[in-house]
Amino acid sequence: MAQKFPAILLLAVALAPAGAQEALNPPVPFTVAAADATSVGGNLVTLGAARSAQEMGMPSVAASLYRQLLAAPPGAGGDRAQITLALTTALLDEGDVTGAAQALLDFPGPHGGAWHLRTGLVMAYQKRLDAARADFADVKREELEPADVSWWLFLQGMIANIGGDTDRSLRFYDQAQQSALSETARSRFRLASYEARLRLGTVAAKDIEEARKKAAENQGTLGYMYTRDYAIMLDAGGIRNEAINVLQRQLPVLPAQARREADSFRLLLGLIAGAGDGVGRNALGELLATGSDPELQRIALQLLAQASQDGPRRADFQSRLNVLINTQAPHPILPELLLFRAEAALSGKSSEGRAQAETDAKNLLQKFPGSPLKARALGVLTSVAWEQSRYRTAADYAEKSRAELPPTAHQTHAELGVLVAEAWYRAALNSREAGDFRSAAEAYGAALRDQPQGVAPGALMFQRVLAEIKAAQSEPAPAQASAELLAVQTTLDGFVRDPAFDATNHWEAEWNLARALQIAGQTETAFARVNQLLAAQVATPGPVLPPELRVRMEWLQARLSLDAGQPEQTLKLAQALLAARGGQNADLHSETVLLQAQADFALRREADAAAILKGLRDDFGKSDAAARSYIVEADYNAGQDRIVEAQRLLTKLAEDPDFKNSDYAPQALYRAALLAKRRGQEKDLAEANQLIEQLVTGYPHSEFVFTARLEQGDLFRQRNDFPAAELTYQRIVEDFPQHPGVSGALLALADCHSAQAAADPTHAQRAEEIYERLLALPGALPDLRVEAGFKLGYAKERKGDPDGAQNVWLRDVVKGFLLDETRAAELGATGRYWMARTLLELGDLLEKQGKFDEARTTWQRIQQANLPGAADAKAKLASLNPSGAKP
Repeated sequence: MAQKFPAILLLAVALAPAGAQEALNPPVPFTVAAADATSVGGNLVTLGAARSAQEMGMPSVAASLYRQLLAAPPGAGGDRAQITLALTTALLDEGDVTGAAQALLDFPGPHGGAWHLRTGLVMAYQKRLDAARADFADVKREELEPADVSWWLFLQGMIANIGGDTDRSLRFYDQAQQSALSETARSRFRLASYEARLRLGTVAAKDIEEARKKAAENQGTLGYMYTRDYAIMLDAGGIRNEAINVLQRQLPVLPAQARREADSFRLLLGLIAGAGDGVGRNALGELLATGSDPELQRIALQLLAQASQDGPRRADFQSRLNVLINTQAPHPILPELLLFRAEAALSGKSSEGRAQAETDAKNLLQKFPGSPLKARALGVLTSVAWEQSRYRTAADYAEKSRAELPPTAHQTHAELGVLVAEAWYRAALNSREAGDFRSAAEAYGAALRDQPQGVAPGALMFQRVLAEIKAAQSEPAPAQASAELLAVQTTLDGFVRDPAFDATNHWEAEWNLARALQIAGQTETAFARVNQLLAAQVATPGPVLPPELRVRMEWLQARLSLDAGQPEQTLKLAQALLAARGGQNADLHSETVLLQAQADFALRREADAAAILKGLRDDFGKSDAAARSYIVEADYNAGQDRIVEAQRLLTKLAEDPDFKNSDYAPQALYRAALLAKRRGQEKDLAEANQLIEQLVTGYPHSEFVFTARLEQGDLFRQRNDFPAAELTYQRIVEDFPQHPGVSGALLALADCHSAQAAADPTHAQRAEEIYERLLALPGALPDLRVEAGFKLGYAKERKGDPDGAQNVWLRDVVKGFLLDETRAAELGATGRYWMARTLLELGDLLEKQGKFDEARTTWQRIQQANLPGAADAKAKLASLNPSGAKP
């Protein structure tokens, strides 16, 4: 799941100011729990890595990852019961029978066939034959997942092995290998059968002696078999060094044509001596490099990988892989070598390792497009992209990996669907593009139709709603954003009727929707939703909600009542909130008291508001609410034209040592500068410029720097200091190239050049270049593009290029933004104003050229589109007589 941020973080993003004043509205009323660090998407990436490590024969790596997942909260990605079973299997692979038994004791699900199968395996490894048989009897093959069938057969082999029925045990071990779902898994079971024979065999001294005699008396293939059995018996009897010596003596005398026997001896030597170092590691390395049996080479690869997780062994393993991969003749198991190197590189968590992993996975896909390892290679690429925050790419690879899964992999298929949604959501948080949020919402919808176990459906519903909210908030056109928020309400109302939508996720979704509606100016709609939700909770109490969630909603109800113009209701709600919960949370108390003061200001009860604010500052002097109380009081005074008093309050806040290092100090300086500018005298404008410099110098990383610099440029223009304004806007463009408002700074820069064009033609050329760039800029707001288009045409007309002006106005502005219905609907008040200016000037130009009918049609468009300037258009139309000639 996309990280389920508390609303304090979600709305901090949503309220990031286009004009910095917006941030003065607190995103939430009081502190809530710290952000949950759990990410369902990240956990699903980890789960994929764990499964891959397990299948590749690296059980210790897999076990570590499974334990990491089990430490996460329930519902945070992956089914806990399935993860516990997988952990048990990994621990058994690793030889940690005690750990596997403990994991089964912690198993959270019902004790069905999968649980009894693994319990039986634990009993078998402990050589508790009767207990293993009892658990086996409780397993029904038809209830098992396809991947567990091999283990079911393997358990029967172990039971026969312990009981001394060697032939029967070998048959079941062979069946387990043949029923494995992939070549890698088949090698894994072959390895397990070797290890089982070593670990489960029980031998007496006379049996070892008999095996020695048979090995000595027989030659050729039969002799090799007896020699291997003799070494196995020696190891099972605890005579490990002699077992190693037997194998070492036999290997050099094997004839060249006995390559398969040599492979078998090297594998057995590696198993008995160990893959960590010495003769065992060398034997496995030789088998991997020169062996004739690809399946045994895969086993050697797994053993070496498992024994090479860190230190010099890791470096040695990496070196061996490099040599084998880079040989001129392709290695028989080159796909596995590439995948193992990719996985090993990825586990190192370095940028170089990720680059190596990506290269190896892509080479595997390119050179072996039909490989059964294709899905795993795509999983590596998904992990690399995720860790590099290339989330769109991660979504694409996850989709491709889903397509490669077998029909039986229902759970993995569903988990990847959630991962795709998570990747799109994270991509959207980075891009802030409405389209990415819509892709995330669609992917969450698909995940809800194909839900994996271990991911709470209510959380998926919450994320679907959240993605839709953010898509609406990312829409530049207010009308479109409002329509999309209406659609979000429909989605949320549909989820409310679903029993799987738990109360906590429901209320979190309602909170975020209400705040989004409030920000979009739909306060009454938000207020109605919150009232309805709280009333329903009182009428039919549901599950117990986290206290902070209920409190936030009650506070929001009070806040919305104020924004909806009902301050008397605000006072009632605030008083009730303080009476019921005021002593529970200092932040809640201070924020609610601030609401009371704001309501009194709205009712023109200045004395009451002032008394409340004094009490707030006395009792909660260092709180956020106390800081914002100065801003609230300053705003009220400014509204009463008491500008000096308002500036005094803001200056006091900026200089207060308790808030000097907070975000409120630069906000106060910015507002004080705006008030100085509002006073309008030359000394006031100079003071405003000084305050802005104080803000920029003292708080260079504040989010207010961009907007303050814009105001500074406007100040210089107001004082007709266009060179200084030009430098200010140029600096903004250079310092904030990715800021969403940089297009506005570019437009202002072009206006500065235009204002200086009469004195220097190079300024005129520069202005036209910027206007033309903005007009063609897809990412700029439509209103700004229309304004740039008008000014570009006007500049061309002014320099004596009427044809150029006509082309820009008619082709790029009128046809591009007015006659296109979709774009016309996106125009706000500013865009409609500049569109009217364009039509008026274009009509004048056509009239001068004697094109009276075209001029008339142009002016009529102002009336038809209900644009500003209808009176001017009517007057111009009246000036033309019916014949089209001037009267």
